[in-house]
Amino acid sequence: MKASINTIFIILLFGIINLCFSQWQADLRLTNNPAASYTNYNNAWCIAANGDIVHVVWHDNRDGNLEIYYKRSVDGGSSWGADTRLTNAINNSSHPSILVSGQVVHVVWDDSRDGNIEIYYKHSTDGGVSWGTDARLTNAIHNSWLPSVSASDSVVHAVWYDQRDGNWEIYYKRDPTGNPLGIININSEIPNEYKLFQNYPNPFNPVTKIDFSVPKSGYINITVFDITGKEAAVLVNENITAGHYTVDFDGVHLASGVYFYRITTKDFTQTKKMLLMK
Repeated sequence: MKASINTIFIILLFGIINLCFSQWQADLRLTNNPAASYTNYNNAWCIAANGDIVHVVWHDNRDGNLEIYYKRSVDGGSSWGADTRLTNAINNSSHPSILVSGQVVHVVWDDSRDGNIEIYYKHSTDGGVSWGTDARLTNAIHNSWLPSVSASDSVVHAVWYDQRDGNWEIYYKRDPTGNPLGIININSEIPNEYKLFQNYPNPFNPVTKIDFSVPKSGYINITVFDITGKEAAVLVNENITAGHYTVDFDGVHLASGVYFYRITTKDFTQTKKMLLMK
């Protein structure tokens, strides 16, 4: 009798374990092209997520040579947008790595457009809707391969390996200002009007937050000026959807004093004052 109870307990226990680890949904096919789309051991694809927005990159040769492609989901992976081709090089572009930080999406990959394989980078500041130009990160005499990208605060980090020294070695570089602290949507409720709020804390040292409301989608610019009218920082310069937002301003490289920040849209302009005290 005791053995039977133990057997039942074990069966129930394994049932509970299987239930806990069997919540995966069905496979969803993300690509559908006449050539091969690659995911393999050497980081030929990558995925990153921020809230309900999920980003995927990979390489495939639907265009005759390997190119980097991207797509995103805005509903937590339930549905997906169209493929976006990120590269248009004369030779292969492959092995992308992706990172998302707020609204900023960073992608690195290796690319043979220059005769040997070099590391390239590009980014989006609007969550993957539009993309900047390619930036070449390496200029080595031999191949540079398999990059990865990360970020901490405003710094973007890239690492890869190359054979410029005769054997394969690990290399690294950084962009100190390549990852803006970013815009955060703090309330999806549609506001009735444009509004620029007073920064907080104020006075501040060296980081402060600036909230603003946008009643309809469109281009938004928020710029910081010193007391002479000289531009000190551009905090927002992109198209965003309606909502309530916050953005950080870091004055670590600025002198103490009075600064002004201004929001500019097609239909609205407002300026406020803040005080940096170090």
